[in-house]
Amino acid sequence: MATRRAMPEDIPHLLPLVQGYYHDSPVPLTIDPPAMAAHLERLRTDSGLGYLLVAELNEQLAGFAILYRSFDTRTLKPLLIINDVYVAPKFRRHGLARQLMTAAFDLATDEGFTSANWQTRTSNLGAQHLYDQIGERETGWLHYHHVIPDA
Repeated sequence: MATRRAMPEDIPHLLPLVQGYYHDSPVPLTIDPPAMAAHLERLRTDSGLGYLLVAELNEQLAGFAILYRSFDTRTLKPLLIINDVYVAPKFRRHGLARQLMTAAFDLATDEGFTSANWQTRTSNLGAQHLYDQIGERETGWLHYHHVIPDA
């Protein structure tokens, strides 16, 4: 088991994992493979945008974490958004999600981020079990969403 930053040769192998992530989501999505590959490559190479981590088990890509750079105006320091964490079903129960989260925290420390923030669906009890062990739940906030037309 290992986590690491993604390499160029990982991108084609990540596409089925990303599609699996969205297929398993309560809000399914069919990805555009060339567009997603280009985005993953940009994440891999542009730390101004974010970072792409992968998890391996038995020399196979088993999961990923997509991380984005943001900013905290209270501390005047960058903060890390852990946007997507996914481990393929056949690789679960091996601690890979925890390893991806730990790798994200280590990256945040190394890069001078003030904190790492993430969210999960209220229905994702498995993820909440892990997240309650490694982070603090924020209370007193409501999350809102607005779709920008033709974006």
